[in-house]
Formats: sequence, structure tokens, C-alpha cells
Amino acid sequence: MNSAPSLVNIDTLQNAVVTIDRHARVCSLNAAAQMMWGSTLNHAVGGSFTQWFVPEETLATLHNHITQGKADVCSGMLRLARSTESNGSHGQVHVILSPISSVADALAEPQSYCLECHQIGTYEMASQDAQWRAQVQNHQDLMRQLAHEVKNPLGGIRGATQLLQDELREVAPDLTEYTEMMLTQVDRLKNLVDQFLVPYRKGNIQPITMNVHEVCEAVYSVAKIEFPDIEWVRDYDVSVPDISGVSDYLQQLLLNLVQNAAQAVERSKPARPHVTIKTRAARHCLVGGEMHPLMVELAVVDNGAGVPADIYDTLFLPMVTQREGGTGLGLSVAMQIAQQHGGTIEVDSREGHTQMRVLLPIFKRVLAA
Repeated sequence: MNSAPSLVNIDTLQNAVVTIDRHARVCSLNAAAQMMWGSTLNHAVGGSFTQWFVPEETLATLHNHITQGKADVCSGMLRLARSTESNGSHGQVHVILSPISSVADALAEPQSYCLECHQIGTYEMASQDAQWRAQVQNHQDLMRQLAHEVKNPLGGIRGATQLLQDELREVAPDLTEYTEMMLTQVDRLKNLVDQFLVPYRKGNIQPITMNVHEVCEAVYSVAKIEFPDIEWVRDYDVSVPDISGVSDYLQQLLLNLVQNAAQAVERSKPARPHVTIKTRAARHCLVGGEMHPLMVELAVVDNGAGVPADIYDTLFLPMVTQREGGTGLGLSVAMQIAQQHGGTIEVDSREGHTQMRVLLPIFKRVLAA
């Protein structure tokens, strides 16, 4: 088998680099790639590159890109099929697939490809988590104070409007439609303010031991009715341990993520719109500066257009939204609930695949108000 042409000696590169032919077979890989894959050169060459990664939608997309001879560059996130030595979990890898062609045949279909692999380490994910955690913390007190300041006069306005409505029923009943409109708008603002106060409004709450699938099933039942045109998939790992939490809050967290995913799918209109609710056991997770030997993963995966780069770093702040007319509170509230349970939310997003991954500890914890 002829190896793919290359303009540089890939063994001199520090990044993991693999060359692949049109049949998706490995032609060569440098020392960094051998270390990442945990494979020797003789073992890897001639086999499909897909065997080294967890079979997911992105992997299938890259495989089709190669076998169809596409000449553009594509990228995405994959997970290594083998467990990493450091933490026993499947390493997340950002890959860039580029066509290899000579100057003379630049317009022809590429006959080989270069795959660059950049592993996303635990501490890089922890750094992003710390950034989001700090942002949410900085805004929580401000949002709570603002919500209380707005809610108090709303109660007075509603009471005065009801008194006015009672008077108008006797002297000018045709004008009561205006007071009805006022009451409707006051109630709408009150509901909006209540969202700012979630999950503060119930104070200190003692969590109970629960099966996370009970939460999933409750939200699934609502989602399939609210969004009937979307294919809903349940991918549960029944072996995951029970967690300590507040069921109402966790249902609100998951419902916010599910609605956000469904709305993203409706906006982008893929050929087969679908959203997956997934559970897994996650090992050796660094959350909030603490290493957890075991956590429960609760993920929502959609095939929408992905999170725009310009809002990615502020995704969990209030008022940040992609949806016209949206409040931007759904993800903010979801992150607050996750953090009050001692967990967090991680994001993996690209065109055609967005995963919101909630990590929850299994130990008992009293939620802070």
C-alpha cells in the first residue's frame, strides 16, 4: 500500500498527526499519535482510523468525508476508544481533517487526508468550568436583588388593578378589557421574575436519594408532547448509581436543557430532527476544584446548528440567548441548579451536534439558598 504524500516529516511534529487514504485506512502516524492511540506503527497502519475512536455521529461524518473524496477541511470533537492512563476515562479529542493534494492536482479529488488530533485534557475542561462558575456567581446576587426589587411593586400594581377592575364592572364594563390586559402583563412579568429567583425561593432544602432516570422520564413525557415533530431518543445506562438531589429542581434543570435543544433543532431544521436524553457513569471528574471518583452524567444531545462562537463564553449568563424573544434564563437557571447540587454543566458544540453534559455527585449535600 502506498503511503500518502506529505510535505513535512510528520514524526518531527509535536501534535498527533495521521495520514489516511481514500478508504479511511491509516497510512502513517507520528510518535505523538502512537502515544495518544496507545498503538504501534505496525499495528495501526492498514487499519481503519475509526477503530481508535468511540463510534459517534461525528466519526461517521468524518469517515463519509474521506470516502466521498471531499476537498474541504472539516473538524469536530471525538472520544478515544481506549481509556486514558491518567484517569481511566475516554479522552476527548479535537480533530482537524485536511485534504492532501499536490499543487499540480489542486482541483482534483484528494487521494489522502491528514488528521490532526488535539486532546482536550481534564484541566482544560476544568478551566472552562471555573470561568462559567465565576461568571454565574458574580451575577447571582445581582439578579436576586433585582428580582426582589421588581417583584414588590408588581404586587401593588396588581392589587390596584384588581380594585379598579371591580369598580369598572359596575360603571364601565366595556373598559374592563384594559384591566384584564394589565393583569395579564403583570402576571407575565411576575413569572419572569420568578425565573430569576429559581432556585433561591424555597430556601434551604434537604435533598433525597433518587434515581436520575425518574427525572429523565418525567421530562421526556413533557418534551414529546410539547415538541411532537422531534424524534426523542432515550439512551440510559441503568447501572448508574442513585444521586442526592431535589427532584423538582433537577426536573427544571433538565427541562430547560431539553427545551433549549428542541428550539435549536427547530431553528436549524435538519433533515431528521432528534434530541437524545442520555445517562452515564462518569469517573474521575474535576468539578469546582474537587476530584470526584464517580459522578452521574446526564446529557442532552441535539443535531441543531450548534452554539455560535460569539456567545459561547457567556452562554450561562442571564439574557444571553439565540432565540428571538427569549429571556436567556433557561441555561442560567440550569447552571445554578447544577452548581447547587455540587455539579456543573459542560458543553460540546459544533454544527450538527451539541451536547449539554450535566455532572452530578452521588454524595448527600444540602443545597445552599
